[in-house]
Amino acid sequence: MTKKALLVGCGSKWGAQFTKNLSDNGYQIDLITGSNFDYPGVNTIKINWFNLNVEKIKELLSNSKKYDLIFFNQNSGGAPNDHYLKPYNDLDIDQWNFHNWINCQLPYVIIKHLTPSIDSSTKIGWMMTGLIVGHEVDKFQYAGYACVKSANLHIMRGFSQFHPGTFFAINPMWFPIDDYEKDAVQIIKVIDGIDNSLSGKVISKDGSVWL
Repeated sequence: MTKKALLVGCGSKWGAQFTKNLSDNGYQIDLITGSNFDYPGVNTIKINWFNLNVEKIKELLSNSKKYDLIFFNQNSGGAPNDHYLKPYNDLDIDQWNFHNWINCQLPYVIIKHLTPSIDSSTKIGWMMTGLIVGHEVDKFQYAGYACVKSANLHIMRGFSQFHPGTFFAINPMWFPIDDYEKDAVQIIKVIDGIDNSLSGKVISKDGSVWL
């Protein structure tokens, strides 16, 4: 049986390679992206991130459609960064709220909307970052990005406690441009190997349990 995937934010850079490789491996894909993406086996749902709201995302996605994989790779950046942490550089709170909506609240809305079609065979994953640990103190400049990723870690773990399906996150460790295809192949291999015993865990792209 053909597997089906819903990918969010996998239409450019590494995400585009990930989408292509999933399609090449037999997945039928619905792709929510702001990019112009065209590839066999991929139904591109092009959106304007700035105009996306709860009602629109529910219109775009049927809650009766069964996905084998749901994966969140969208990235609006994050706020505040080092520029807005400096004196007198004030961040617009609406912009800060937008980052939270796209990075954290959107996955929550999608999962809640698709709950009727999520069962024990569904895998739901997030792209994570090592910045959430906080060991690299000089990375304060990415404060907002680290914050939204950390929130997603805890949201993912919460879903794993109360919902069917296998909830997980991937720590990419790093994404050299020259290795996009190799990393896409490796991460797909890792995702294929994840089962319910790893629900609530963060898996590094080498397949080891990180958190």
